[in-house]
Amino acid sequence: MKKIYLVDDDEDDRMLARQALESVGEEVEIVDLMDGNELLILLEEALPTDPVLVLMDMNMPVMNGIEALSALKSRADLRHIPVVLFSTSENPNLVKQAYQLGANAYIVKPYTLDGYIRIAHAINLCFLNSYRPGGHAGLRKITGKNIVLIEDNSDHAALIELFMKNGAPGLNVIHQTSAESAIIFFQSLDKKASAAIDLIILDLYLPTRKQGLDLLAWLRTSYMDQGIPIAPVIVLSSSPHHLDIQASYRHHANAYLVKTAEPTRSFSYLTDLCSVWWDTISFPNRPVNGIA
Repeated sequence: MKKIYLVDDDEDDRMLARQALESVGEEVEIVDLMDGNELLILLEEALPTDPVLVLMDMNMPVMNGIEALSALKSRADLRHIPVVLFSTSENPNLVKQAYQLGANAYIVKPYTLDGYIRIAHAINLCFLNSYRPGGHAGLRKITGKNIVLIEDNSDHAALIELFMKNGAPGLNVIHQTSAESAIIFFQSLDKKASAAIDLIILDLYLPTRKQGLDLLAWLRTSYMDQGIPIAPVIVLSSSPHHLDIQASYRHHANAYLVKTAEPTRSFSYLTDLCSVWWDTISFPNRPVNGIA
């Protein structure tokens, strides 16, 4: 059973979010909470071992979303729990602050049930490893977007590129075959080119888990040193083990997706993944310039 802590003091918003999540989710338990303090108390009383996600409003009494996020991510025993913040505010400074504090995603609240269902599809795909086709529009009109794919399995890399370019011919997919080649590539970019990366997809085992985790940590540090927001980093791995998932979130992965036994099925949802991060989830403003 996958557990979602739904933290929001607005009863109507909680009802819409619950309806949407239950309509598209499978085997999901939703726990309603009124503020960040209630969340932290509950986690203190019983640290969950099952797959879990926090979906939390920003503006709440007692303890708001930013305060609760900061408290949760500052603790070693809790920072593996992915946190999605959702708010009526589109303030870019608030979005930037949320990611700096460790939010996995920031979503602007919609005004309709259909909008909440779109968010539920995004959460299903990115955090619950449950994919239903048709949750997002295609990307065939996307041009000038840059994706770095870090994958040491050449067959998987070829399939991923095929699916992504068929779904969105205008995408620029830059394939790196190892953690070492990825670091060399990123080090070769100037600040402007680094900021033009729109999505990073990496395998956790490159070929060892340590190499993947070290690369996750290096990417975050490298972008912070340059003073620019890092692109969303999605781990795409064959491992469904909860320790691998938790370790990836501790090392600042934005999301973790599990490859299925049939790679062609696993990779068919990658254009929807792009749609989620570019159309549904808000991220700090990024330049439109491409990479040569």
